[in-house]
Amino acid sequence: MIQEEQIQEIIAKVIRRLAPRLGALGDKGELMVVFTAATVGFREAVQQVRDLILDGFQVRLAFSPAAEHLISSEIKQQLDGFPHVSMVEPATWLSFLKDARAVVVPLLSLNTLSKLSMLIADNTATNIILHALLMGKPVVVARNGADPSDKGREELGFHKGKVALKQAIAQRLQTVEDYGCISTDIRQLRNTVKFMLMSEDAPDVKQREITSSSPVPTLSISKRFVTADEVLHAWRTGANLNVGYASGMTPLAQDLARRYGVVLTTGNDGLPT
Repeated sequence: MIQEEQIQEIIAKVIRRLAPRLGALGDKGELMVVFTAATVGFREAVQQVRDLILDGFQVRLAFSPAAEHLISSEIKQQLDGFPHVSMVEPATWLSFLKDARAVVVPLLSLNTLSKLSMLIADNTATNIILHALLMGKPVVVARNGADPSDKGREELGFHKGKVALKQAIAQRLQTVEDYGCISTDIRQLRNTVKFMLMSEDAPDVKQREITSSSPVPTLSISKRFVTADEVLHAWRTGANLNVGYASGMTPLAQDLARRYGVVLTTGNDGLPT
């Protein structure tokens, strides 16, 4: 009778054969993927990392001490067979970080969030994240494991705390965003990473001369929601973005508009929002 270990080995062999044909070529550069011990969205987190590998990224895995103890074995097993996956040793994380295009945190725990907000770097995970920010590298974190308003935390019963406690956590999330972390929903992690790296690769938009006689172009959005695609297009072309006829913006679109200074206007008046 086939044992579970044999089944896993067969699955890994199949993945090794198919993954390169699906795009896992490792030609998009290196990502340092840092796992902390949050568990909300675990399955989705692993899937998002798999998708990034299939997008062509090389993945260097690092774990906080708690994550190493609690979930590292399961994550390694889930990624078994995927190419271009390796571990970051505690003594060599800095050299890996210098070569990495971005740092990705699929599971941000409340403990790690609190340390980051206070600039505490007492283990490999927090060292990687804080030093990436100091280097100006993109740092994308999935906030679900720490966000008190996330439905996954509610299912675990972590939503009954005092208002002051929820406000304190929200403030810590805002603090790390102010430091430069790009906070996103776990289901959008892969897309957020790709969009951030697309914007990093795009040529800089020249500063507009205040005395220029040429009017600043404006792109109008006619569909319901403004997405990151429209924001990046406006940024690359040096245009304002008229969102007056849209009913909202995706969180990633809002983050990118704020990060890259895309001017948002409303209605026919062209006034900034």
